[in-house]
Amino acid sequence: MGKKISEDIIKQIPILFKELGTKKAVAEKLGISPTTVSKYLNLYEANPQSAPRTIKRQKITLTEEQIKEINQRYAKCLNMAQVGREMGITAAQVKKYLTEDNLKLKEKINDDRDILFFYIFKLFGQYSEENPVNPWNIIQMQKFKSQGYPYRGQYLALRYFFEVEHSSIEKAHGSIGIIPYVWTRAAAYYEQQANKIDNITMSIEKQLEQDRITIKINPQDYFGKKKKKIKPIDLSTLEE
Repeated sequence: MGKKISEDIIKQIPILFKELGTKKAVAEKLGISPTTVSKYLNLYEANPQSAPRTIKRQKITLTEEQIKEINQRYAKCLNMAQVGREMGITAAQVKKYLTEDNLKLKEKINDDRDILFFYIFKLFGQYSEENPVNPWNIIQMQKFKSQGYPYRGQYLALRYFFEVEHSSIEKAHGSIGIIPYVWTRAAAYYEQQANKIDNITMSIEKQLEQDRITIKINPQDYFGKKKKKIKPIDLSTLEE
């Protein structure tokens, strides 16, 4: 028989899921399996009245050294949830202790994400009426970022591959999967252009400003977008 889950842990599951966003993160926090997390989340969805709204928490006081570490970790990974998991606190608590400079980084990340989004849109054309950019490319953007490839770096790598090396857009088949493979060559190229870095930065900012005016799309609307559930077909209702 499996280990019995206490009532206190069960009550924390839906609240932690709201804070952390993934079943895996909740499981790691509570020391239980993702399957167990899923089981009790499903129960709460079936009976929302049983889900507790609040859980009294002990007030956490962080030392100056811990606050410094929070900011160092965030500046490196730019992910509040990840820093929270690493330090055993919530993403909200991480945000509370971020410096003003680190808070401004998030705005810059969004700008870099948007310039990459618009570049992919212009490069391959509109994917569909519902999705201007292939959803798989958005998944790859986020995956590459989590692997250490910043959005701006991805944008510059694509520019290098298609505009400097003059690689075939058609042969890319609408995918940005080339980014990790061209990364080293692109980095070496931009290192040689170090004396032009200010011009490159100004060019990117100007292009983003222009794209936001001419392309009537808000990239934010396509990140974290939930997939539509496809209802199963009842074969018994089909005519023979």
